[in-house]
Amino acid sequence: MEKLIPQIRFPEFRGEWENKKLGNVAEFTSSKRVYLTDYVNEGIPFYRGKEISELKLGITPNDILFISEHSYEMFKKKYGVPRINDLLITAVGTLGNVLRIKDNSRFYFKDGNLIWIRKINQLSTFLEIGFNVYKLDIEKTSIGSTQRALTMVELRKLVFPFPSLPEQTKIATFLTAVDEKLTALKQKKTLLEQYKKGVMQQIFSQELRFKDDNGNDFPDWEEKKLGELGKFSAGGDLIKLDYEKEKNGKYIYPIYANGAGEGIYGYATTFQYQSNCVTVSGRGNLGFANARKENFNAIVRLIVIIPKQEVNSKFLEEAINNVNFAIESTGVPQLTVPQISAYKIFIPSIKEQTKIANFLSAIDEKINHCQEQIEKAGIWKKGLLQQMFV
Repeated sequence: MEKLIPQIRFPEFRGEWENKKLGNVAEFTSSKRVYLTDYVNEGIPFYRGKEISELKLGITPNDILFISEHSYEMFKKKYGVPRINDLLITAVGTLGNVLRIKDNSRFYFKDGNLIWIRKINQLSTFLEIGFNVYKLDIEKTSIGSTQRALTMVELRKLVFPFPSLPEQTKIATFLTAVDEKLTALKQKKTLLEQYKKGVMQQIFSQELRFKDDNGNDFPDWEEKKLGELGKFSAGGDLIKLDYEKEKNGKYIYPIYANGAGEGIYGYATTFQYQSNCVTVSGRGNLGFANARKENFNAIVRLIVIIPKQEVNSKFLEEAINNVNFAIESTGVPQLTVPQISAYKIFIPSIKEQTKIANFLSAIDEKINHCQEQIEKAGIWKKGLLQQMFV
């Protein structure tokens, strides 16, 4: 029988870890049902599963509900409310996302979305880390066919290995310091994204205007149809391309499909479009624009715009991402070339476009740098956890 000893360990600790059933380690419960009549415009925050990720970053979610002081005090008296070092774990949607309560801020939470873990007789911080380490085991306990859900009954049956309390403390202290650095990076990225969103609203409403190099105003913006700003086409069939999934010496030109982010599908030996074109998702994440920085191919009806000389591709990307497209299609939602071409936007001179594009690109670089640091730190932490836990 394999011994319960981790690969990496602080040198002062010896002996095996002990398997313990979670039902014997803590109490699992939920909130009591909150009705629409309990909601108020201002009051005690009422959190659902979707807010957990932001709360973990120390960011107060914008789109939240509230319950009255009276309802909160009633729930507190009858059922209790989460306290410092209690855990909340998402039970539907994204399964197993864990939040540890770190202060005495007053709030309540949705019963069906979150499971409340309290009266923990092991180190709460260590148990929080354990939920992240054994997340796949937690997900396997979920029930349901169409929408999977965690249940208190099954979670109580789960068995986790635990070291002594002093070793739990040492591990938790070390990993908490790692998490604080990772959380700071994630928070910085989120704040940069929020800043960019806010400044874009000011730019495209023309509340914020740039000056030329001599400090003078640029000409007024002009309203134009997107179809006037470049040549439009739609991505072709994959079967026409000689391609591979991975990039190598022969297959070097990216193939993009609909979707958010890069939307990379594979790599081909030839390319259809040159760099500085703008792609727009016609399906999936509708209307998502991306200025391409290298020669590429487009498939699955991905819309491609070849900008005119007086149009900056980065500006066009941001302008399109600022548009709220109304989806006219029936059946599978999609955007077509005629639909997107007819939309009107306001556009400044090429010189002001360039200033705006450079300004927003600088923010993007900071966001991307944060993301790279987050990914590297996440990979390092994942490898470390695999060796520090049984």
